[in-house]
Amino acid sequence: MLKWFLRRKSWDLIALLKYFFAKPVDIKLPPTQWRHIYPEPMIEAIPEVPLRKVMVCPRAQIPRDERTLVPGTFYDIQVWLYTRWSPMQRGLPRIDLDPEVALKRAFNGLRRRLFHDPKMPAEYVPAPDLGLLAVRGPFACYTKHVGDAIWEWDLTMLDQYEQRDELIKIGSRVRFSVDTVQRSLQAESIECALSKQKGTAAITPNDPEWGQACRIALCAASTHLSLVRHFNWVHLAGGAQLAIATRNSLSQDHPLFRLLWPYIYGTQQSNDMVTRGQMVRGGDFETTFSFTFTGMCDLYDATYGQYQHSVNDPAEDGKLRGLPKAAFETPTQKNLEDLFNVIHQFVCQYLEIYYPRSATGANDVHNDTEILDWLDELKRLVPNGVGVDPNNFTWDDFARMVAGQLYLVTVQHEILGSFMWNYQLWTDRQPPRIYKDSPREPLDVYQRLVNANYILNVRRRALMHNFNDIALDDKARAAMSRFQSALLELQAEMDSQPYAVWKVYPRDLKVNINA
Repeated sequence: MLKWFLRRKSWDLIALLKYFFAKPVDIKLPPTQWRHIYPEPMIEAIPEVPLRKVMVCPRAQIPRDERTLVPGTFYDIQVWLYTRWSPMQRGLPRIDLDPEVALKRAFNGLRRRLFHDPKMPAEYVPAPDLGLLAVRGPFACYTKHVGDAIWEWDLTMLDQYEQRDELIKIGSRVRFSVDTVQRSLQAESIECALSKQKGTAAITPNDPEWGQACRIALCAASTHLSLVRHFNWVHLAGGAQLAIATRNSLSQDHPLFRLLWPYIYGTQQSNDMVTRGQMVRGGDFETTFSFTFTGMCDLYDATYGQYQHSVNDPAEDGKLRGLPKAAFETPTQKNLEDLFNVIHQFVCQYLEIYYPRSATGANDVHNDTEILDWLDELKRLVPNGVGVDPNNFTWDDFARMVAGQLYLVTVQHEILGSFMWNYQLWTDRQPPRIYKDSPREPLDVYQRLVNANYILNVRRRALMHNFNDIALDDKARAAMSRFQSALLELQAEMDSQPYAVWKVYPRDLKVNINA
């Protein structure tokens, strides 16, 4: 235990230093020139992570204006330390049975004074209510209509990828029924490893294994959300390709480039650093979640091509999942639609300055060769494209897609990333992995989970910030100012209602995915 004490203190200090010295970046005017970026399969750009389908910017091509020596060197030292002084140590005891005690031991000292304790969601008290979690909070994105009055989370596909032998497999399907009187969902069955062991179709609320089945379902949802929806889709398939296409196709004084610049700033170096820190052998993902290194790599390669840009339009995504016909309340859906609508209104006002809806000739968005090149590049780089055909699109479709790009790096990145601070650390309810011999994880696994989530909450440039200096002219500056006012109005409206952990507030949004 002395060795573990020293090891833990070392890595706690690294987490503290990263948090303490992280400052919101000063997003300056874009440079006048930069080199074209040619993305490569990750196995070529980062051989330590052998993914063949995931495309990334090689380190040598990271734009000069994004390169910062100290953060890059710090991450390189951190990755080197994984093999010399790993955060993991075999044979450690399990965390305390009391989740509050376990948290206090893993998150203490100056780290705790610099950042607030996680708040337990009401949906977890006294035990997880999957019906509430299906409509409130980050896991609402999995709720889908499958026929009649049946809704489900289907994450059975996770069992296709190699998981550790000492763990229970987490692939699962939760079925919900509708309570039309309460206008709510009720979890009625869970298909998972436990039901297979019993030789039954599913575990039901009356079974003694129900609590464990709920833990498996939440472990699956948390794992897929963190690995696939957050890192693979927001960082790699979505955000990185948006930034590459924008740099490759638009000049620095183009109106669309100036609109997008704060949202893509620093993307390539940030992705390069965190990929090496989280995805290499011994990184955060392999040592925290259920998959072996091989299983994790296979999962990333398989799900990269499944990315759909429509997830960044809450109304469209909700329509695809059947929500408009839902006979129950969908509070998170409304929360996300409200945020998207503010962003969409801003994008429409901004585009109207340079490309009025009814414009013809040079001011017609369809005649701007740089925009057409940008759309072509997005279609080529983003898995399954972005839903806008460069040869046949409407002004409204274009504006809504651009709004989706801003929503991707602000709202999506928040709810799938730092937002999980209040969810993932209550591992008695939502474990990162489930051991066959114990309901609790070892000290090293929990400590690494805490530190990883802590680092996701470093201070970064807020969306509610004045970016007027980047605007091309006074009309654009006025549109940006109105956007800030609209965000403040939405924040005030939400503040007039009771606070809830599951809500995404405008004040919490960051302007990009730059770590």
